[in-house]
Amino acid sequence: MKKSFASLMAGIFLISLLSAWQFPKSVASSSQADTPVETRRADGPAEILFWNVFADDTLTGVFLAKAADSFMEKNRDVKITINGQGGYDSVAERLEAASASGNLPTMAIIEETFLGRFHPIAAELSKYLSPEVIANYQPGLLASGYIGGSLYAVPFNRSMPVLFYNKTMFDASGVKAPPATWKEFRETAKTLSDPAHNVRGAAMCWDTDAWIFESILYSWGGDILDETNKKVVFNDGGRASEVVKFFQEMEDEQTLFSPYNHQEDPWITIGTEMLQGRAGMMMSSNGMFPLYSQWMADAGYELGMAGQPSFDGTPSAATGAGNIVVFRGASEEQKTAAGRFLEFLAQDEYAAEYTALTGYLPVTITAMKSEKLRAMLSEKPMYQAAMDQMKFAHRRPLTKNWKNMYTTIVEELEACLSDTRADASEAMKSAAAACQKIMDENPD
Repeated sequence: MKKSFASLMAGIFLISLLSAWQFPKSVASSSQADTPVETRRADGPAEILFWNVFADDTLTGVFLAKAADSFMEKNRDVKITINGQGGYDSVAERLEAASASGNLPTMAIIEETFLGRFHPIAAELSKYLSPEVIANYQPGLLASGYIGGSLYAVPFNRSMPVLFYNKTMFDASGVKAPPATWKEFRETAKTLSDPAHNVRGAAMCWDTDAWIFESILYSWGGDILDETNKKVVFNDGGRASEVVKFFQEMEDEQTLFSPYNHQEDPWITIGTEMLQGRAGMMMSSNGMFPLYSQWMADAGYELGMAGQPSFDGTPSAATGAGNIVVFRGASEEQKTAAGRFLEFLAQDEYAAEYTALTGYLPVTITAMKSEKLRAMLSEKPMYQAAMDQMKFAHRRPLTKNWKNMYTTIVEELEACLSDTRADASEAMKSAAAACQKIMDENPD
């Protein structure tokens, strides 16, 4: 029996939590109390406190708890406590407070770009991970773990923007393949659109941290910062203005749905349009693939997934979501134990299982060749698009100022899709100037 639309919308509320995962629950791995006393050293096990951004009843929360249990069964000298601290922003705020009070956890999941804020208090991980393990991480995902040539973070729950599309709608309209370029995206949207019945070929949400905009900018040949990480360049040559104007024009053509003149959360709004068959395409995280697939199937549609379109056929996309850091202030014993747990999570068995379970990217090279992922791709071949896109990962703005910068950018982006009469050139010029001021006043 198909689920009611109301129940689907209760589920799609999770979309709005994609970037934040605001779950204030916590979980301590269940088997930690079962470690026999006689197996512990005289001074007790190395105690690891791991702050994460997932609740215990989420797919990732359950996975981490089980992984910690399995690790402790084989490593009786380590005790791992997993503690949820809310979403990425919440964890970041609590880490800053904990750092000031000298009460940091041993390790934590942080949003990829937040390493620009936290690397001064993070441990250099090449001291605690073997060269073989480091070399096996996906290069495009590991890149954001380096600051100044030193490795401070490794990938865990990682994602990239991909194109989700209603394959049922594509088939009914005679569209044979998903668009590979933004020009094709616009043409496909025109084919799918039926303004008389409020059907738009595409929907667009910039995301709360401008992640979707950032990734589209990379695919357009642009960048956020120059190589020095000091100069704002996203509107050099009017590049950002071009991107915004492109989607304004689509909205005026009635081929693009904008959520920004609606009262609901933008992700909920465009998710509703997709589920009700009123939008044919949207950009979102590959980490949402399992949920989107189920929701669309329950709504009577088949979901397709493809790589992010590019401007001229040269792909480039942002990566995102969570990396794991270990904090420098932990004892040497704790840091060594944390390194062992990271290596445990990087084993093919766990890296592949996590991807198959959640839709997040496989963080290691060998996991991509595992039997579990081969089985997943056999059942869901469209996921190959997300895996293929990893080699086109673009460097992120790893500056401590990025949160303040993207807040400024998002305000202008939302204004331009709320009212297409807004001048995209002036909006992006203003945003770039404001971001440069932020960088100049608070240099890294």
